Amino acid sequence: MSEILAPCGATESLTAAVNAGADAVYLGEEYFSARKNAENFTAEQLCDAVRFCHYNGVKVYVTLNTLVFDKEIPLLAKAIENCAKADVDGFIVQDMGVARLARQIVPELPLHASTQMTVNSPEGAVMAKKLGFTRVVLGRELSFEQIKAIIDSCDIETELFVHGALCVCLSGQCYMSSVLGGRSGNRGLCAQPCRLDFTSGDRHNVLSLKDLSLVEKLPELEKLGVTSFKIEGRMKRPEYVAGAVNACRVALDGGTPDLMSLKNVFSRSGFTSGYFDDDFRNMQGVRTKDDVTAATSKVLSGMKQYYHKPCKRFKADITVNVKNGQSVSYKLSACNVSAVAVGDLPEKAMNRAVTAEYLESQCGKLGGTVYYPGNITVNVDDGLSVSAAHLNELRRKAIESVSEKILEKNSHHYKISPYIPLDSKDSKKIRPEFRCEVNTAEQLEQVLQEDEYSYIYAPMGLLDDDTPDKFRIIVVPPVFLADCENDVIKKLSVLRKQGYEHLAVHTLSHIGIAKKLDFKAHGMSRLNITNRYSLREYEKMGLADTALSFELLMSDAVSLCADSNIKTGIVGYGRLPLMITRRCPINNGKPCGKIKRTDCPRYITDRQGNNMPCMCSENTVEILNPDKLYLSDRQSELKKFDFILLKFTDETDTAEVLNMYLDDIKPDGKLTRGLYYRGVQ
Repeated sequence: MSEILAPCGATESLTAAVNAGADAVYLGEEYFSARKNAENFTAEQLCDAVRFCHYNGVKVYVTLNTLVFDKEIPLLAKAIENCAKADVDGFIVQDMGVARLARQIVPELPLHASTQMTVNSPEGAVMAKKLGFTRVVLGRELSFEQIKAIIDSCDIETELFVHGALCVCLSGQCYMSSVLGGRSGNRGLCAQPCRLDFTSGDRHNVLSLKDLSLVEKLPELEKLGVTSFKIEGRMKRPEYVAGAVNACRVALDGGTPDLMSLKNVFSRSGFTSGYFDDDFRNMQGVRTKDDVTAATSKVLSGMKQYYHKPCKRFKADITVNVKNGQSVSYKLSACNVSAVAVGDLPEKAMNRAVTAEYLESQCGKLGGTVYYPGNITVNVDDGLSVSAAHLNELRRKAIESVSEKILEKNSHHYKISPYIPLDSKDSKKIRPEFRCEVNTAEQLEQVLQEDEYSYIYAPMGLLDDDTPDKFRIIVVPPVFLADCENDVIKKLSVLRKQGYEHLAVHTLSHIGIAKKLDFKAHGMSRLNITNRYSLREYEKMGLADTALSFELLMSDAVSLCADSNIKTGIVGYGRLPLMITRRCPINNGKPCGKIKRTDCPRYITDRQGNNMPCMCSENTVEILNPDKLYLSDRQSELKKFDFILLKFTDETDTAEVLNMYLDDIKPDGKLTRGLYYRGVQ
């Protein structure tokens, strides 16, 4: 049976989730959680939380799902050790460096690939399985058929968001909060700028979506084979958590969940299942005044009924013996464990003797516990007396003993290895290579005439057998593969036979495809590499070289490059991506694809009147920063990298940009240095 997985931002929400009937919870420890503004759990609180959950047969997954910088690695190692000592049931991770370090310190502890790892196609799930992950958390942007394809492709566990906030960007690929405000969503501090009033023509809030709810579809998803139904909301109140858990439980039991009350507790203009149903219309939604006032005290108090007492989880078989010459005994069996509490000898009845009916009624009272009575067997001789207090004491002792055995049964006692830092080195660099990424056929024609470029990244749709200099071309596949992976593999197979040898990789899916088709894999900045452990892990996967995350400080990027066994570079020019979305904010639905509408403005506008360029492909729209990144006058730092990547989007003269970098010229006008000098939180 699929598990119901509940969010817990604090202890009260944990109690609400467990008492409402969740099978598992996910929570953050105090330093490395993708919801840093939740209360989260200290090491001591985590131990108490896990013990409470394991008593109740509930699993605990810890969200170590942020990108980590090198200077944070020792603290991360301590956090991993604390979690292992607390006996948690799994780690949810985004950063491959975190996964590597977790395997070093506590190799037995299961790893779940976070939705931030952008696993949205069968090849990604297969690759995650090969890397040792036991579960993948699927992106919220997937349809039923795309989810089915992943489940059918691989025997890895799958976790699916079924209720809560819905991101407009592909999971793990949003940089809007960091680029615009210095608060990285990949580091757990997303400021939710997508909820602000971006406009397209006379349409407002074009990036803000309604909340997701697939609660009514859970029976269908359970038949499909989804392992875990995940509720979003570690920043939400306990009533929300309990109400969502209860709704999921009712749906799985074949009942009708109370979605209206759930909507009133929290929603943004109601709920949507747009991505799941492959219908992207009418998905927009904001938190209105009516949404806020709907969460009245009456609605909230109504939700408390779901968690004011423990959930009856375990059927308990009970055997009571009240026999002449034998000590009174109370045996309780649940979850394949049992315990017997033995008391005093029964006394001769002075007035009224105990009966089987009385003992059955008295000993089956399991209120206030997680047990409910199953088979009750009573063996009693005539003419004996036992006080209710004595029976209650025996029942309490038996329950305590069984609970301790259940706790032990759910405990792991991991073997913990000491943290051993990676060796570091300081390799010397020569003048960096220049590489470029093009977007149009005209740009490709221009850059092929430039000998300065060691490699040219080009979309696969621009390439064929007649394209010259195939040895310099790095083929760029779509980022999102869920709706086109088989077609992409077929096209790449043709290109490979035509002589193309190099493939750009954005995610695990692309790495798996590169291995399958014998391409040399070149890492892109979307891999979000921010520490040496992550870099070494991708080196181990066979990357020929890689661009680092542009969320790094320049000094940190330089250090990583110096420590790398493969060529390493940075994005040095272009419009930085803010987000990539399946839902076109201009078209109010799916991207236009090959249609190339002539009436499309190709931008959305923020509250200050800045136009954010939108690049449309067949299945996604990429929203770009309005200001271009320039580092052409920072040659003293650029020379410390193996390569500098110039990203062209709407440029008509690529040679002008290249010459600025060759001649160390600072451009006139408005520009940005990105995050290389201001960093992110």
